[in-house]
Formats: sequence, structure tokens, C-alpha cells
Amino acid sequence: MLQKNSVVRGFYILLFMLVFCGKVFTQQTNARDYLITALNASGWQPNTGALSAWKAKAKESYLQKIHALPDSVKQYLIKNADEALSFNWPALPASSFLEYRDNGNRIRYEKKQTERRNYLNALVIAEIISGDKKYMPQLLNGLWATLEESTWEIPAIVELQKAGADLPDPSEQVIGLVSAETAAMIANIQFMLAGQLDAYSPIINKRIAFELHRRILDPYKQRDDFWWMGFSGKPVNNWNAWINANVLQVALLSETNMNDLFRVIHKIFKSADYFINQYPADGGCDEGPTYWSLAGGKLIKLLYLANSVSGGKLSWATNNLMHNIGTYIYKTHIAGDYFVNFADAGSKTIPNAESVYRFGEMFKDDSLKHFAAYLFSLKKNELPPNNLPDFLATAAIFKELATLTPDPMLISSAALEDIQVFTARSVAGSTSGLFMAVQGGHNAESHNHNDVGNFIVYANGEPVIVDAGVGTYTAQTFSSRRYEIWTMQSQWHNCPLINGVMQKDGRQYKASDVSFERKNNEVNVAMDIAKAYPAEAYVKTWKRRFLFNQQKSKLVLSENFELEKITGETKINFLSSCSVKSDVKGEVGFYNNEGRLMLILKYAPGLMTAGVEEKILDDEKLTNTWGSKLYRLSFTLNDKALKKGACAFEFISP
Repeated sequence: MLQKNSVVRGFYILLFMLVFCGKVFTQQTNARDYLITALNASGWQPNTGALSAWKAKAKESYLQKIHALPDSVKQYLIKNADEALSFNWPALPASSFLEYRDNGNRIRYEKKQTERRNYLNALVIAEIISGDKKYMPQLLNGLWATLEESTWEIPAIVELQKAGADLPDPSEQVIGLVSAETAAMIANIQFMLAGQLDAYSPIINKRIAFELHRRILDPYKQRDDFWWMGFSGKPVNNWNAWINANVLQVALLSETNMNDLFRVIHKIFKSADYFINQYPADGGCDEGPTYWSLAGGKLIKLLYLANSVSGGKLSWATNNLMHNIGTYIYKTHIAGDYFVNFADAGSKTIPNAESVYRFGEMFKDDSLKHFAAYLFSLKKNELPPNNLPDFLATAAIFKELATLTPDPMLISSAALEDIQVFTARSVAGSTSGLFMAVQGGHNAESHNHNDVGNFIVYANGEPVIVDAGVGTYTAQTFSSRRYEIWTMQSQWHNCPLINGVMQKDGRQYKASDVSFERKNNEVNVAMDIAKAYPAEAYVKTWKRRFLFNQQKSKLVLSENFELEKITGETKINFLSSCSVKSDVKGEVGFYNNEGRLMLILKYAPGLMTAGVEEKILDDEKLTNTWGSKLYRLSFTLNDKALKKGACAFEFISP
């Protein structure tokens, strides 16, 4: 169990890492400053007595909630930890660390480091649940091994040091995703088990305090130049919310000097405001639902902590933007664990139920609470076995998540007009019929794929017209060679290839004249995607119109275009996870792995020629999602002299 979870968590960290290369949020910054304004207006400052009382109450509450967990849940977590009793903590050699620098490989080092974290978390959780001292010797081995690490970061993030991609420089502490998450884990270990640690050696707690200050709190106070902080003027992304939420927890649990604590809190709020200031008003996460748990989902953890430690003096319960950041996650839900997956987001994810619940709690939104219960049910009401902070936070609301009526929140349609993502389904509250999601936007979005005008179609809750997503992250993924990767190219999305030319990356390559309208059970999304292509495509206008008749479960895609001249083939591509067959002229059927007809596509055969090619998949992440292959259905416009024209495609539920 633990070895499998280790690989999963290693991949999970791999999936969400972003080596900064400028591909981050690009929305225009608005000087909202909600956090620092609330802090200044509240007059609240931490004091030793109140903070000690808050921590004591929080610990007692955690222990009570954990004690009340069902025996089956506790037994599962204890069994998970029993596997760790014989674990031999692997070394993290320099040669493994340097693989990223030398050949771009990230997996071997990250896998070993992640296994160590997973086993340590599991042992701590079992000790808290059982109070059985049999876990303590192995727990101490793992904790001490972690404290002894030269860096708590991974090589791809250590690259941010002044020395670049190399071994970690002992004179510079880099604060990134993994170090902040590790620090939060260790701070919580000390918070929950300080007495047990002291019983073995008082040096352990002393060492923990030393390392948390040396690696996290001191550099956080001293430095303003980490890009993710936002102080340099560079845009930020999920790193900001993710790291700041963890640093706040470390500071509240570990800092004993109240003046220093307030300085850190003040700086965290100023930094997190940069993340919020650039967020679109609709609350849309352009990194996609897969990243939401590490973006908006981390932000709510920060807000909840601040509200709790201040006794309610710090509150954002009437803030519409914050509320929208929460509701975004169900607006992009398709069915089960399928979510809209533009950019690097995966098609399957289960967002953090505890974060969703906290949004519902803060904004008195029962829909979010019931959606959180639904997400929890998808995980079979299991608590996180290898993440101590998440385990504690989820255990605190286990009863609510396990007893609330789950609601998948299958809403009729949603228009996220700022990030230009639009969704609609045939039947509200049901996965029957078709689901459509369309995006406009621009080609400098976070985790961009050069896919303006892309769309996906699901039938009865299953994928048919898809976005492949992204393969396993490597050094190339966030390098200048990013767009050499096929999953990052518009020709492998549901977009036109115009005069043989693909879309190009950059903020200027975008959709224009974007509109959304819903009337009489019809959803109409329109945009001109001509500006998403470079000059050599010679395209004046390319207007895409998606007319979705919800009652009839029919989607009509209309293409109206005008080219300056003809210099190459123009194709309209559709990527599918289903096999494609054409038994009737002008009609294509999409069949799933069981041979069931999922979707019918009708077109005018005289205007275009259809062709199908298989894309063999050899990346583990992609094969885990789609199997061994995907299919690209291409329609080549027949009239080489045609510079101005139109065509249409009908997608019909059989």
C-alpha cells in the first residue's frame, strides 16, 4: 500500500511542480489587497497567551475528532503505517540529485524523497491514533533523516538558487513547494507529538525549531526576491497560495517571538494579495481544476487559519471574488472524477474535499458543502494517509463530510467570462446526453497549450472529444522547447490547422469577439480565433460558433473563415479517446473500448475530406488516462482556391 501511495504521491508532486519560466498567470493585476486591508483594519495582533490557548484548543479538538473516527478508518491508517515499520530509509545521494542537471531526469530523486515523506507521515498518523509507542523508534528515524537532509527541496526547484541547477548551496536556502510542505509536516509533528519527542530526547524539539527557522522562517523574513512572493512584480501562480498557506501554518505553530510572528503574517498577507489581485473576478483558475486544490484550495486554508487564530476578527465572508474561487470547482465538474481539463490539467482529478467544505463554511454555501461530501465519497471517505496536515484538517470535519448528502453539482451551464471557459450539459443534475466545454482565452495562460478555441465533448459522462492533457513533466516541459512537445501544439487539440500553420505562444495570440448566451435551452458560444495564429497562417477571420441544443443533445460547430491567400492545407482536427468509424457517407461514429456507440458526427462530405490517424501513447501518465492510443480525426478543406468559406459539424447523442 505505502509503496503504491509513494509512487502516486511522487507523481502528484511531479504533476503540480512548475519550474518557473514565465508561463504563469497573466491576468491584469487589480489592487484589491483584501488580506492586508483586513489585517490593518482589524487591529489584531498575536499575543503569547492567546496563541497558546488557540493551539491547545486546536490540539484537543484534533484528538477528540480522531478518537471519534470510525474504527474501520483508524484500522486502515494503522495498517498503512505497519508497513512502514520495516522501511529502510533510502539515501538521497548526490548522483541522484544531479540527474536533473545532467539529463533532465526528475523521477528517481523525487521518488525516493517522496517515499521518505509518505512513510514518516503514515507513522506519525498511526502514533496519534493509537498512542502505541511501537511506532516511535521508526518515526524518529524518519524525522531525523528529514532534518538531516541538505535541502527539503527537489532538484527542479533548487535550480532557483543563484548557483542554478546543481547540488544545493549551503549558503542559500530556497523556499519552494516541497520545502514549505515538508516544513508544515514537521511543524505539525512537533505540535501533536512534542511530549513524546521530548521523552526520547529534548534535542529533537530543539533541532526541529532550529531547522524550521533556518530553512523557512528566517529566509522568508529576510528575502523578497523569490518570484512566487510577487514582490518583484512578476506574475505568480499556485506556488504563491501553496507556499504561503504552509508558511503561515509553520509560523503559527513554531514561532515564539510575537513580533517576528506578526512580521511573517504581515508579509504572508502582502504576498498572498498578489495572488488574489491578479485573479479574475469570475474566480476562474486558468491552471485548471487539477491545479485548483493547490491554488484556490490552498488559499482557503490560509483564510481559514487566519480567521481561526484571530478569533474571527479576520474574515472575508462577504467577499464575492473569494466565494467565486470556491464555486469555480463545481462549475467545471463533468461527471464522477472527470473535470474540464484545458492546459496541463488532467481529465481526472478529485479536488480536496476539505478545501471545498471550508469554502462552503466560510461563505455559508450549502452547495459547496454537499459537493465536498460528494468528493469525499469519491475517495470512499478515506482520510489522507500520507499527509499529516491534510489528515488533521480532514479529520476535523470527517463527520460532516461523511454524513452530508453528496451532491455532484451537475449544473446546466456555466460562463467563466474572464478566463473564457464555458460549459453546458444536456440535462441539469444528470450525466445523460452530452457535456460540452469550450475555451477562448490567450496563449500565455498558466500551463499554456496553444489551444485557443479548443473544446471537449463527453457523452453520458464519458470522454469522446478530448484534450490529451500533458505527459510526465521533464526539464523540457518548462523550457524554451516546450512547444516541441506534441501535447502542447494546437494541431493535437480540437482546433484548425490553417495553411499548414499551428497557433503560437504569447499573450497577443488570443480569441476575440468572445460571447456566451443561454436562451430557451440553447447555449451559444462564439469567438474569432484568427488572432491565435501567426502572420504566416494568412488568416483574416476564423469564427467558431458552438450552438448546443440541450433539449436535443445536439452540438453544432460552425466555422466561418476568410484567408488572405492559400499557402498550404487547412484542416479541422478533433482528438478522440474513442475509435472512429465511418459506415455512412458524411457521418462518423465514435465507439468506446466496449464497442458502444458514444457519439455521432455529421458533416458535408463535398466540402472536405475526412481522415483518421492513431496517436500511439508511450508516456505513463497519458497511458494511465487514455490507454495505448488516441485518435485524430482531420477534415481537410477540399477547394484549394477557397479563401472564404464555411462548414459545420453536428455532434449528436445516439
